[in-house]
Amino acid sequence: MKIRLLSAFKYPGYSVVLLNSVLASMARYLMLVALGWAILELTNSAFYVGLVWACLAAPSAFFGAFAGVIVDRFDRRRLLILISFVSGLIVLVPGILFLMGALTVPAVLIFVGVFGSISTIGLPARQTLIVDIVGQQGAMNAISVSSMGGRVIGLVGGMVAGVVIEFFSIEWCFFIMALTHALSGIVLVLKLKPVERASSLRTPVLRAVTESFRSLRKNTGVLALALIAVFSEIFGFSVMVLLPVFARDILQVGALGLGLFYTAEAFGGLLGGLALASLGNKARKGMLLLGVFLFFGIFLVLFSQSIWYSVSLVLLGMIGAACAATDALQHTLLQQCVPDSQRGQAMGIWMISVGFAPVGTILLGAVASVVGAPLAVTLNGGAMIMIFGFLATKIPALRRM
Repeated sequence: MKIRLLSAFKYPGYSVVLLNSVLASMARYLMLVALGWAILELTNSAFYVGLVWACLAAPSAFFGAFAGVIVDRFDRRRLLILISFVSGLIVLVPGILFLMGALTVPAVLIFVGVFGSISTIGLPARQTLIVDIVGQQGAMNAISVSSMGGRVIGLVGGMVAGVVIEFFSIEWCFFIMALTHALSGIVLVLKLKPVERASSLRTPVLRAVTESFRSLRKNTGVLALALIAVFSEIFGFSVMVLLPVFARDILQVGALGLGLFYTAEAFGGLLGGLALASLGNKARKGMLLLGVFLFFGIFLVLFSQSIWYSVSLVLLGMIGAACAATDALQHTLLQQCVPDSQRGQAMGIWMISVGFAPVGTILLGAVASVVGAPLAVTLNGGAMIMIFGFLATKIPALRRM
């Protein structure tokens, strides 16, 4: 098990990309806590919390296919370097606005839209670069360890954000975000050598996007994974937008409690990534993904009905494990069910599926505003349990992976 878990580190360059991923995850957890708390304090509305995260995810639906083509066309190392530094500059804006007392809901929506557009390219660039380095055989271990590393730093990130908000001020979260993004770019510049791979696409971008759709729509594996990604985003991952409501209004644990929520989610994700990394490349990954999807729904229902903070932390850890496993399994399977020349494009299709997240966040926020956050999350979990039956019986491609 130890050998399997550490096998990705034998590939030169993998540890550098892992460090880049970990620093980007640190910034992500800081943003989750800071933006969620800021928008709830500004509006006192679960709907607006959902709307903010909808704007963060929406660019994936519009630019996902273009992102995949760009990732296949250009040097992925250089793309990640550029994205890291640009992201660092962008996150300074809300921090400065908050410091000036000028942070408004429209400003937040514009910020998350721009940041989401940049992130649409970052994730597929990073995941395909990992597979460039380790190859198909090492993909599951390397991607799982990367996910696990992000969750490890999440243990710190969520707690740090809660402490900073509680004892200092929200703008310092954004300043720390800017620093971590800059550092994630610096490590690539200094430590990662150019990675050789198959020749890039040379056709015009629009034509390449059209051709990728024509090719990938015939791939039942890609389509099945895209479908499960859509359902996961709408009914599963959307619950994260209501954590500030659970922390402040349901369990009444404040910003520190909210930070610990994200720490618990990260710890669960760490355990989920650890379990996947130890399985190696022989697991029946499609069946495993279906099982994770089912338990995702069950844990959502249990979390929504918990009235004890300690129990909620444990259940959120279970949800975090399901989140991490869902992402890692989908990324691994996508990289393995297409030719090397289409790996970026396949991730682009997945990013389009992730772009359905605004449907989930807006819907969940609207329902929570009417019936309350607990019942809204219960309905989401129940929907995932029912959808599991559909996926398991009607989509045989998932079972064969």
